Amino acid sequence: MVEEARALTLIVPTTKSPPRAWATANAIREQARAHDAEILVATGSEVATPAPPEPCRVLHYPGADVFELRARAVGDARGEIIAILEDHNFAADDFCARVLAAFDEHPDADGIVGTATNGATGLLDRASFLLTWGPFLAPMPDVSLDRCPPPGVVAFRRSVVPPEMPHRGWLEYELTVELRAQGRLAADDRVRINHVQHLGLRAFPIQYHAGRGYGGLEHEPRSSIPRMQRVREALSVPGVLVRQTRDGLGRSGTRESFACMTIIGAFACCNALGQIVGVLRGPGNSASHLE
Repeated sequence: MVEEARALTLIVPTTKSPPRAWATANAIREQARAHDAEILVATGSEVATPAPPEPCRVLHYPGADVFELRARAVGDARGEIIAILEDHNFAADDFCARVLAAFDEHPDADGIVGTATNGATGLLDRASFLLTWGPFLAPMPDVSLDRCPPPGVVAFRRSVVPPEMPHRGWLEYELTVELRAQGRLAADDRVRINHVQHLGLRAFPIQYHAGRGYGGLEHEPRSSIPRMQRVREALSVPGVLVRQTRDGLGRSGTRESFACMTIIGAFACCNALGQIVGVLRGPGNSASHLE
């Protein structure tokens, strides 16, 4: 039977027990139904509890990490537009309408980058959020040229996805870079999610593994750069990440404490160390630690 095409697909990958993703899916289910959208919860864990009803579908890929979950789910998507969330991202009440409107308003764009707010108030959680999302705080008139947008706030047209399953890392590190270079990636800070992730001290190893995953994946355009040049670039990462975070805070009019900025610097050092190890030793099992 041929699956019916949809206007929009919302992908929620989760490496944790699926009930964690049910909350994200349920929060957006009614607006998805109103906008001819489907919700794909892609999980690498066993499903032991009832899934949310239509328009949700559960895709089970045993043992898959978050990169593989996204790539496989994109291959199963029926929407003309595909938006990727995370299992700790809660979309705004008008998210579906804003995503669809953004593509209507930017007919030459094949990708839309939205913005995030922080819903976790602990100091370590706030610092972790800002290090990752600082360049993507509202107002955001343009797409950042310095950072790949986190996948949890990106939407793109189905037509830019290859018919075969993309390789791990392509969605996160190559597609948006390619679209940005070609002028086909637009920013729309009316497309918003609330990021609620409680990491605490786990944020330090998470930043390390994020860096190692990025440094170790052999993806273009990074893989074409000589190894030692990538190591030298990684050494500059702490200063670059802190500057980008500070610039994002300044643009949004937000002030942070000295303690928070110090922790952000420590997280940036963990990320840089991970990138160096990734370049020299490969990604290892770092992807399995990411959420």
